[in-house]
Amino acid sequence: MCWQSSARVCRPRSWTTTRAHLRPSTSLLRHYSTTRPSRTRSTRAWPALVASSLVLGGAAYYHLLAPERRSTTLNPDTFVPYTITSREAVSPTSVVVAVSPQTPDPSPPHLRPGTSLWRHALWSVEFKQPEVQIARHYTPLPPVDGGDDAARGCLRFYVRAVPGGEMSNYLTRLAVGRRVWLRGPHAGFDVLQRLGPRGRVVFLAGGTGLVPALQVAAAVLDGSHDTTMALFWAVRKRDEVQTLTEPAPSRWSWWSTKAPTRMQADLAEPSPIACQLKQIKAKYGDRLDIRLAIDEDGTVIREADVEGALLLPPPSRASPTPPSRGCPCHDQRLHADASESNASEASCRCPTPDGGRGPGKNLLMVSGPDGFVAHYAGPKAWLRGTLTQGPVSGVAGRLQGRHARLADEWLVLKL
Repeated sequence: MCWQSSARVCRPRSWTTTRAHLRPSTSLLRHYSTTRPSRTRSTRAWPALVASSLVLGGAAYYHLLAPERRSTTLNPDTFVPYTITSREAVSPTSVVVAVSPQTPDPSPPHLRPGTSLWRHALWSVEFKQPEVQIARHYTPLPPVDGGDDAARGCLRFYVRAVPGGEMSNYLTRLAVGRRVWLRGPHAGFDVLQRLGPRGRVVFLAGGTGLVPALQVAAAVLDGSHDTTMALFWAVRKRDEVQTLTEPAPSRWSWWSTKAPTRMQADLAEPSPIACQLKQIKAKYGDRLDIRLAIDEDGTVIREADVEGALLLPPPSRASPTPPSRGCPCHDQRLHADASESNASEASCRCPTPDGGRGPGKNLLMVSGPDGFVAHYAGPKAWLRGTLTQGPVSGVAGRLQGRHARLADEWLVLKL
Protein backbone atom coordinates (compact mmCIF):
# COMPACT_ATOMS: atom_id res chain seq x y z
CA MET A 1 0.00 0.00 0.00
CA CYS A 2 1.27 3.44 -0.85
CA TRP A 3 -0.63 5.27 1.85
CA GLN A 4 -0.45 3.41 5.16
CA SER A 5 -2.29 5.78 7.47
CA SER A 6 -3.71 9.25 7.78
CA ALA A 7 -0.47 10.15 9.53
CA ARG A 8 1.57 9.51 6.40
CA VAL A 9 -0.11 11.48 3.69
CA CYS A 10 1.91 14.64 3.20
CA ARG A 11 5.04 15.23 1.27
CA PRO A 12 7.27 17.97 -0.28
CA ARG A 13 7.83 18.54 -3.96
CA SER A 14 9.72 20.57 -6.54
CA TRP A 15 7.85 23.78 -7.05
CA THR A 16 5.47 25.23 -4.54
CA THR A 17 1.77 25.29 -5.24
CA THR A 18 1.66 28.67 -3.61
CA ARG A 19 -0.19 31.13 -5.69
CA ALA A 20 0.52 34.61 -4.39
CA HIS A 21 -2.15 37.02 -5.56
CA LEU A 22 -1.16 39.83 -3.23
CA ARG A 23 0.30 42.79 -5.06
CA PRO A 24 -0.07 46.50 -4.37
CA SER A 25 -2.55 48.15 -6.65
CA THR A 26 -1.19 50.95 -8.79
CA SER A 27 -4.33 52.85 -7.89
CA LEU A 28 -2.88 53.29 -4.40
CA LEU A 29 0.11 55.27 -5.66
CA ARG A 30 -0.31 58.96 -5.18
CA HIS A 31 1.36 61.74 -7.11
CA TYR A 32 2.15 64.79 -5.02
CA SER A 33 2.29 68.35 -6.28
CA THR A 34 5.47 70.36 -5.87
CA THR A 35 3.31 73.26 -4.74
CA ARG A 36 3.10 73.56 -0.98
CA PRO A 37 -0.55 73.28 0.15
CA SER A 38 -2.06 75.87 2.40
CA ARG A 39 -1.86 75.34 6.15
CA THR A 40 -5.65 75.22 6.40
CA ARG A 41 -6.03 72.47 3.79
CA SER A 42 -3.19 70.45 5.34
CA THR A 43 -4.72 70.79 8.80
CA ARG A 44 -8.09 69.64 7.53
CA ALA A 45 -6.53 66.62 5.85
CA TRP A 46 -5.01 65.24 9.04
CA PRO A 47 -8.21 63.76 10.55
CA ALA A 48 -9.00 61.96 7.29
CA LEU A 49 -5.46 60.57 7.03
CA VAL A 50 -5.51 59.36 10.62
CA ALA A 51 -8.93 57.76 10.16
CA SER A 52 -7.81 56.02 6.96
CA SER A 53 -4.70 54.66 8.67
CA LEU A 54 -6.75 53.29 11.55
CA VAL A 55 -9.19 51.60 9.17
CA LEU A 56 -6.44 50.00 7.06
CA GLY A 57 -4.46 48.93 10.11
CA GLY A 58 -7.55 47.48 11.74
CA ALA A 59 -8.44 45.56 8.59
CA ALA A 60 -4.94 44.06 8.36
CA TYR A 61 -5.05 43.04 12.02
CA TYR A 62 -8.50 41.52 11.67
CA HIS A 63 -7.66 39.42 8.63
CA LEU A 64 -4.15 38.27 9.58
CA LEU A 65 -3.67 38.51 13.33
CA ALA A 66 -6.97 38.65 15.17
CA PRO A 67 -8.22 35.37 16.65
CA GLU A 68 -11.25 33.76 15.08
CA ARG A 69 -14.39 35.59 16.18
CA ARG A 70 -17.34 34.42 14.17
CA SER A 71 -16.47 30.82 13.41
CA THR A 72 -14.17 28.09 14.65
CA THR A 73 -14.59 25.98 11.50
CA LEU A 74 -13.25 26.55 8.00
CA ASN A 75 -14.84 29.56 6.30
CA PRO A 76 -13.86 32.11 3.61
CA ASP A 77 -13.80 35.10 5.97
CA THR A 78 -11.71 34.28 9.04
CA PHE A 79 -8.64 32.17 9.74
CA VAL A 80 -9.31 29.12 11.90
CA PRO A 81 -6.86 26.76 13.65
CA TYR A 82 -5.75 23.42 12.24
CA THR A 83 -3.14 21.01 13.60
CA ILE A 84 -0.38 19.36 11.57
CA THR A 85 -1.02 15.62 11.89
CA SER A 86 1.69 14.29 9.57
CA ARG A 87 4.70 15.51 7.68
CA GLU A 88 6.26 13.29 5.03
CA ALA A 89 9.39 14.23 3.11
CA VAL A 90 9.26 13.88 -0.66
CA SER A 91 12.70 15.33 -1.39
CA PRO A 92 15.24 17.48 0.51
CA THR A 93 13.16 20.57 -0.32
CA SER A 94 9.58 19.31 -0.47
CA VAL A 95 7.06 17.71 1.86
CA VAL A 96 3.48 16.50 1.99
CA VAL A 97 1.78 17.99 5.03
CA ALA A 98 -1.55 16.84 6.48
CA VAL A 99 -3.64 19.09 8.71
CA SER A 100 -6.80 18.44 10.71
CA PRO A 101 -9.31 20.96 12.08
CA GLN A 102 -9.11 21.64 15.80
CA THR A 103 -12.88 22.04 15.84
CA PRO A 104 -14.72 19.17 14.08
CA ASP A 105 -17.18 20.32 11.43
CA PRO A 106 -19.95 17.89 10.42
CA SER A 107 -20.55 19.88 7.22
CA PRO A 108 -17.24 21.27 5.91
CA PRO A 109 -17.81 24.01 3.31
CA HIS A 110 -15.55 22.30 0.76
CA LEU A 111 -17.71 19.15 0.68
CA ARG A 112 -21.07 18.57 -0.93
CA PRO A 113 -23.74 18.30 1.77
CA GLY A 114 -24.03 14.80 3.20
CA THR A 115 -21.10 13.41 1.19
CA SER A 116 -17.32 13.20 1.24
CA LEU A 117 -17.17 14.61 -2.32
CA TRP A 118 -15.56 17.97 -2.98
CA ARG A 119 -17.88 20.84 -3.78
CA HIS A 120 -15.47 22.48 -6.25
CA ALA A 121 -13.41 20.92 -9.04
CA LEU A 122 -10.60 23.42 -8.47
CA TRP A 123 -10.08 25.22 -5.16
CA SER A 124 -7.57 26.43 -2.60
CA VAL A 125 -7.26 27.69 0.95
CA GLU A 126 -5.12 30.42 2.45
CA PHE A 127 -2.45 29.84 5.06
CA LYS A 128 -1.31 32.77 7.14
CA GLN A 129 2.21 33.32 8.42
CA PRO A 130 1.72 35.24 11.67
CA GLU A 131 5.40 36.08 12.05
CA VAL A 132 5.44 38.36 8.98
CA GLN A 133 1.70 38.95 8.55
CA ILE A 134 1.28 37.41 5.09
CA ALA A 135 -1.19 34.93 3.60
CA ARG A 136 -0.76 32.62 0.61
CA HIS A 137 -3.01 30.25 -1.33
CA TYR A 138 -2.27 26.52 -1.33
CA THR A 139 -4.15 23.83 -3.25
CA PRO A 140 -5.19 20.67 -1.33
CA LEU A 141 -4.41 17.24 -2.69
CA PRO A 142 -7.45 15.10 -3.53
CA PRO A 143 -8.36 12.58 -0.82
CA VAL A 144 -6.72 9.18 -1.00
CA ASP A 145 -9.15 6.45 -2.03
CA GLY A 146 -10.14 4.25 0.87
CA GLY A 147 -9.28 6.83 3.52
CA ASP A 148 -11.54 8.87 5.76
CA ASP A 149 -9.60 12.13 5.54
CA ALA A 150 -12.32 13.95 3.62
CA ALA A 151 -15.07 12.97 6.04
CA ARG A 152 -12.95 14.14 8.99
CA GLY A 153 -12.16 17.45 7.30
CA CYS A 154 -8.45 16.66 6.96
CA LEU A 155 -6.51 18.33 4.16
CA ARG A 156 -3.16 17.46 2.58
CA PHE A 157 -0.71 19.78 0.83
CA TYR A 158 2.37 19.28 -1.33
CA VAL A 159 4.78 22.11 -0.46
CA ARG A 160 8.26 22.95 -1.69
CA ALA A 161 10.54 25.33 0.18
CA VAL A 162 11.49 28.07 -2.28
CA PRO A 163 14.58 30.23 -1.66
CA GLY A 164 13.31 33.50 -0.22
CA GLY A 165 9.77 32.15 0.10
CA GLU A 166 8.52 33.24 3.51
CA MET A 167 5.44 31.03 3.54
CA SER A 168 6.86 27.90 1.92
CA ASN A 169 9.89 27.87 4.23
CA TYR A 170 7.65 28.49 7.22
CA LEU A 171 5.34 25.57 6.39
CA THR A 172 8.11 23.09 5.59
CA ARG A 173 9.80 23.85 8.95
CA LEU A 174 6.75 23.12 11.10
CA ALA A 175 6.68 19.83 12.98
CA VAL A 176 3.78 17.48 13.66
CA GLY A 177 1.55 18.88 16.37
CA ARG A 178 2.09 22.53 15.46
CA ARG A 179 -0.86 24.82 14.84
CA VAL A 180 -1.54 26.48 11.48
CA TRP A 181 -4.27 28.89 10.41
CA LEU A 182 -6.46 28.38 7.32
CA ARG A 183 -9.15 30.37 5.54
CA GLY A 184 -11.32 29.17 2.66
CA PRO A 185 -12.38 27.46 0.54
CA HIS A 186 -11.67 29.71 -2.45
CA ALA A 187 -13.08 28.30 -5.68
CA GLY A 188 -11.04 28.49 -8.87
CA PHE A 189 -12.22 28.34 -12.46
CA ASP A 190 -15.27 26.16 -13.06
CA VAL A 191 -13.49 23.48 -15.06
CA LEU A 192 -16.51 21.26 -15.61
CA GLN A 193 -18.61 24.08 -17.07
CA ARG A 194 -15.81 25.09 -19.42
CA LEU A 195 -15.16 21.53 -20.58
CA GLY A 196 -18.82 20.70 -21.07
CA PRO A 197 -19.34 17.65 -23.30
CA ARG A 198 -15.92 18.02 -24.91
CA GLY A 199 -13.83 15.09 -23.88
CA ARG A 200 -10.19 16.15 -23.65
CA VAL A 201 -7.89 17.84 -21.15
CA VAL A 202 -4.15 18.39 -21.54
CA PHE A 203 -2.43 19.55 -18.35
CA LEU A 204 1.18 20.77 -18.14
CA ALA A 205 2.36 20.79 -14.52
CA GLY A 206 5.66 22.08 -13.16
CA GLY A 207 6.70 20.89 -9.69
CA THR A 208 3.96 21.38 -7.13
CA GLY A 209 1.75 22.58 -9.98
CA LEU A 210 0.91 18.87 -10.05
CA VAL A 211 -1.65 19.37 -7.26
CA PRO A 212 -4.18 21.38 -9.34
CA ALA A 213 -3.69 18.76 -12.05
CA LEU A 214 -4.72 16.03 -9.62
CA GLN A 215 -7.78 18.05 -8.61
CA VAL A 216 -8.76 18.47 -12.25
CA ALA A 217 -8.14 14.80 -13.06
CA ALA A 218 -10.42 13.66 -10.26
CA ALA A 219 -13.16 16.09 -11.29
CA VAL A 220 -13.23 15.54 -15.06
CA LEU A 221 -12.54 11.79 -15.12
CA ASP A 222 -15.15 11.08 -12.46
CA GLY A 223 -17.55 13.47 -14.20
CA SER A 224 -17.69 11.58 -17.50
CA HIS A 225 -16.44 8.19 -18.62
CA ASP A 226 -15.92 9.64 -22.10
CA THR A 227 -13.31 12.16 -20.93
CA THR A 228 -9.57 11.56 -21.32
CA MET A 229 -6.66 13.51 -19.89
CA ALA A 230 -2.96 13.81 -20.74
CA LEU A 231 -0.86 14.96 -17.78
CA PHE A 232 2.72 16.12 -18.29
CA TRP A 233 4.65 16.58 -15.03
CA ALA A 234 8.03 18.32 -15.04
CA VAL A 235 10.34 18.19 -12.01
CA ARG A 236 13.97 19.08 -11.41
CA LYS A 237 15.20 15.86 -9.82
CA ARG A 238 14.22 12.22 -9.85
CA ASP A 239 13.78 12.10 -6.06
CA GLU A 240 10.48 13.94 -6.50
CA VAL A 241 9.23 10.85 -8.33
CA GLN A 242 11.16 7.92 -6.89
CA THR A 243 12.97 7.17 -3.63
CA LEU A 244 15.84 5.42 -5.40
CA THR A 245 19.10 5.79 -3.45
CA GLU A 246 21.27 4.79 -6.42
CA PRO A 247 21.21 5.79 -10.10
CA ALA A 248 18.56 3.95 -12.06
CA PRO A 249 19.83 0.70 -13.61
CA SER A 250 20.36 0.36 -17.34
CA ARG A 251 16.89 -1.10 -17.84
CA TRP A 252 15.60 2.47 -17.26
CA SER A 253 17.16 3.55 -20.54
CA TRP A 254 14.17 5.71 -21.33
CA TRP A 255 15.22 8.14 -18.56
CA SER A 256 17.98 9.45 -20.84
CA THR A 257 15.72 10.26 -23.76
CA LYS A 258 14.64 13.82 -24.48
CA ALA A 259 10.91 13.23 -24.64
CA PRO A 260 8.83 12.82 -21.45
CA THR A 261 8.45 9.21 -20.38
CA ARG A 262 5.14 7.49 -19.83
CA MET A 263 4.48 6.58 -16.19
CA GLN A 264 2.91 3.21 -15.55
CA ALA A 265 0.89 2.09 -12.55
CA ASP A 266 3.75 -0.24 -11.52
CA LEU A 267 6.33 2.55 -11.02
CA ALA A 268 9.02 1.21 -8.68
CA GLU A 269 9.78 2.85 -5.33
CA PRO A 270 7.49 5.84 -5.81
CA SER A 271 7.91 8.95 -3.70
CA PRO A 272 4.95 9.85 -1.48
CA ILE A 273 3.50 12.19 -4.13
CA ALA A 274 4.17 9.71 -6.96
CA CYS A 275 2.38 7.11 -4.85
CA GLN A 276 -0.81 9.09 -5.30
CA LEU A 277 -0.06 9.40 -9.02
CA LYS A 278 0.17 5.61 -9.20
CA GLN A 279 -3.15 5.32 -7.45
CA ILE A 280 -5.03 7.57 -9.85
CA LYS A 281 -3.30 5.93 -12.83
CA ALA A 282 -4.54 2.54 -11.62
CA LYS A 283 -8.02 3.97 -11.08
CA TYR A 284 -8.47 5.61 -14.49
CA GLY A 285 -6.28 3.37 -16.65
CA ASP A 286 -5.91 4.40 -20.29
CA ARG A 287 -8.14 7.44 -19.79
CA LEU A 288 -5.24 9.13 -17.95
CA ASP A 289 -1.91 9.36 -19.77
CA ILE A 290 0.88 10.52 -17.40
CA ARG A 291 4.23 11.66 -18.81
CA LEU A 292 7.26 12.55 -16.67
CA ALA A 293 9.98 15.08 -17.56
CA ILE A 294 12.99 15.26 -15.22
CA ASP A 295 15.56 18.01 -15.68
CA GLU A 296 18.58 16.16 -14.30
CA ASP A 297 17.90 13.26 -16.69
CA GLY A 298 17.57 15.46 -19.75
CA THR A 299 13.87 14.85 -20.37
CA VAL A 300 11.69 17.87 -21.07
CA ILE A 301 8.16 18.69 -22.20
CA ARG A 302 8.87 19.66 -25.79
CA GLU A 303 6.70 21.76 -28.04
CA ALA A 304 6.24 18.71 -30.25
CA ASP A 305 4.90 16.74 -27.28
CA VAL A 306 2.27 19.38 -26.54
CA GLU A 307 1.40 19.62 -30.23
CA GLY A 308 0.91 15.87 -30.49
CA ALA A 309 -1.37 15.81 -27.45
CA LEU A 310 -3.53 18.65 -28.76
CA LEU A 311 -3.83 17.30 -32.29
CA LEU A 312 -4.96 13.78 -31.47
CA PRO A 313 -7.92 12.89 -33.70
CA PRO A 314 -11.21 13.76 -31.99
CA PRO A 315 -13.58 10.89 -31.21
CA SER A 316 -16.00 10.05 -33.99
CA ARG A 317 -18.93 11.22 -31.86
CA ALA A 318 -17.48 14.75 -31.54
CA SER A 319 -19.67 17.54 -32.87
CA PRO A 320 -18.45 20.93 -34.12
CA THR A 321 -17.48 23.41 -31.42
CA PRO A 322 -20.20 26.09 -31.21
CA PRO A 323 -19.18 29.76 -31.52
CA SER A 324 -18.00 31.17 -28.20
CA ARG A 325 -17.57 34.87 -28.95
CA GLY A 326 -18.79 36.93 -26.00
CA CYS A 327 -19.13 33.93 -23.66
CA PRO A 328 -17.37 34.52 -20.31
CA CYS A 329 -16.84 30.77 -19.94
CA HIS A 330 -15.44 29.92 -23.38
CA ASP A 331 -14.19 33.07 -25.13
CA GLN A 332 -10.39 33.08 -24.80
CA ARG A 333 -10.17 36.84 -25.29
CA LEU A 334 -12.43 37.49 -22.32
CA HIS A 335 -10.20 35.27 -20.18
CA ALA A 336 -7.25 37.61 -20.70
CA ASP A 337 -8.65 39.89 -17.97
CA ALA A 338 -10.04 37.07 -15.83
CA SER A 339 -8.54 36.18 -12.47
CA GLU A 340 -8.52 32.78 -10.84
CA SER A 341 -8.59 34.47 -7.44
CA ASN A 342 -11.89 36.18 -8.32
CA ALA A 343 -13.47 33.36 -10.27
CA SER A 344 -17.09 34.36 -9.90
CA GLU A 345 -18.77 32.51 -12.71
CA ALA A 346 -21.26 33.89 -15.20
CA SER A 347 -23.59 31.69 -17.19
CA CYS A 348 -22.42 30.27 -20.49
CA ARG A 349 -23.68 32.30 -23.45
CA CYS A 350 -22.66 29.93 -26.24
CA PRO A 351 -25.45 28.88 -28.61
CA THR A 352 -26.46 25.23 -28.60
CA PRO A 353 -26.71 23.96 -32.17
CA ASP A 354 -29.66 21.79 -33.14
CA GLY A 355 -28.75 18.20 -32.46
CA GLY A 356 -25.45 19.31 -30.92
CA ARG A 357 -24.00 18.16 -27.63
CA GLY A 358 -23.99 21.56 -25.96
CA PRO A 359 -21.31 24.20 -25.42
CA GLY A 360 -17.83 23.46 -24.18
CA LYS A 361 -14.17 23.43 -25.15
CA ASN A 362 -11.26 21.09 -24.68
CA LEU A 363 -8.90 22.43 -22.02
CA LEU A 364 -5.16 23.11 -22.13
CA MET A 365 -4.15 23.94 -18.56
CA VAL A 366 -0.75 25.04 -17.26
CA SER A 367 0.29 25.25 -13.60
CA GLY A 368 3.65 25.80 -11.95
CA PRO A 369 6.29 28.47 -11.37
CA ASP A 370 5.87 31.76 -13.21
CA GLY A 371 8.59 30.95 -15.73
CA PHE A 372 7.06 27.56 -16.49
CA VAL A 373 3.61 29.06 -17.10
CA ALA A 374 5.05 31.88 -19.22
CA HIS A 375 7.03 29.47 -21.40
CA TYR A 376 4.10 27.24 -22.26
CA ALA A 377 1.14 29.65 -22.26
CA GLY A 378 2.45 33.19 -21.86
CA PRO A 379 2.86 35.22 -18.66
CA LYS A 380 0.02 36.24 -16.43
CA ALA A 381 -0.58 39.99 -16.23
CA TRP A 382 -1.33 42.45 -13.45
CA LEU A 383 -4.43 44.53 -14.07
CA ARG A 384 -5.54 47.14 -11.55
CA GLY A 385 -3.85 45.26 -8.72
CA THR A 386 -5.21 41.83 -9.72
CA LEU A 387 -3.25 38.98 -11.28
CA THR A 388 -5.08 38.00 -14.47
CA GLN A 389 -4.68 35.34 -17.15
CA GLY A 390 -3.17 37.63 -19.75
CA PRO A 391 -3.12 36.81 -23.48
CA VAL A 392 -2.05 33.41 -24.76
CA SER A 393 1.51 33.24 -26.07
CA GLY A 394 4.52 30.96 -25.62
CA VAL A 395 4.22 27.39 -26.86
CA ALA A 396 0.41 27.51 -26.89
CA GLY A 397 0.40 30.74 -28.89
CA ARG A 398 2.78 29.36 -31.50
CA LEU A 399 0.73 26.19 -31.88
CA GLN A 400 -2.46 28.23 -32.34
CA GLY A 401 -0.66 30.18 -35.04
CA ARG A 402 0.23 26.98 -36.90
CA HIS A 403 -3.10 25.21 -36.38
CA ALA A 404 -6.06 27.59 -36.54
CA ARG A 405 -8.53 25.03 -35.24
CA LEU A 406 -6.75 24.87 -31.87
CA ALA A 407 -7.92 28.39 -31.00
CA ASP A 408 -11.51 27.38 -31.78
CA GLU A 409 -11.52 24.00 -30.05
CA TRP A 410 -9.25 24.58 -27.04
CA LEU A 411 -9.40 26.98 -24.09
CA VAL A 412 -6.10 27.82 -22.38
CA LEU A 413 -6.15 28.30 -18.59
CA LYS A 414 -3.15 29.38 -16.48
CA LEU A 415 -3.15 28.43 -12.79
